Parts: sequence; structure tokens; C-alpha cells
Amino acid sequence: MSGNTIRARMEFSFRGEAYELDTLIDLDRCLRDAREEPNFHSLLAKAAGIDAYSYLYEVMESHDIEFSQATGLAAPCCLDGAFDWFRYLMAVREEADLSAVRAIAEQTLGVSDLDDRSDLKAALLAAYRAGQASGA
Repeated sequence: MSGNTIRARMEFSFRGEAYELDTLIDLDRCLRDAREEPNFHSLLAKAAGIDAYSYLYEVMESHDIEFSQATGLAAPCCLDGAFDWFRYLMAVREEADLSAVRAIAEQTLGVSDLDDRSDLKAALLAAYRAGQASGA
């Protein structure tokens, strides 16, 4: 399990039976598997053993998922039971860019703590992103 996880829960009833679905989702795995937003209903159904071609699944899809207990970069993206996938993607990209810039600063400039040098951090990050945007 990665450091970026989120708990997905849902309660509903179907044909007089109460269902309480609950699973922990590895968001890093979701990113590796597909770049688009995961189908959280499908992931929750799969964890509960619900067939995607059943009436139970159709009923499940009509209910909202409650998200909680987010970890890592996902934590600030989970508020009041909702999860902002786009914000999470932005946080992942930001962290990847910062990781690359930190390595460059350490290797070429001998700067081990880039957070102490916000001006240098901003300049290196801008240069790094400009290089990525130009395809260099």
C-alpha cells in the first residue's frame, strides 16, 4: 500500500437488505493504472464482490460515496466526505516537480534544503517547468 490512500464508504439498501461498503483505495495504484479519474463506485463494488452488471451495482451507483481518512498528498484533497481528484493530481505533479528540482539543486548547487531558499526554489521550479513545456 502506498502513502496516498483514501477510505471509501457507502451505505444503502436494496430489496430490504442493508449494505455497508467500505474499502481503502491506493491512489498511487490508480494513477499507475490510468491517468483519468478512477471509477470509485467500481472500485468499491469490486472490493465488496458486487458484479458490475447487476441491479445491485446500478442501485449502488445512484448513491454518493463518502471519502475519509486520506493519507499523504490526498489528505488536503479530502474535505467533508468529498474527494477532489483534480486537486490530488495537481499535488502529485507538484511533488514530482519539486522532487526533481531538489535533486538538481543538491547535485549541481550543493543546496540540500531548498525550502530554506524560496527564491532559488521558485526559479529552479520555473526553469524546470519551462523545460518540460518546451519538450526539452
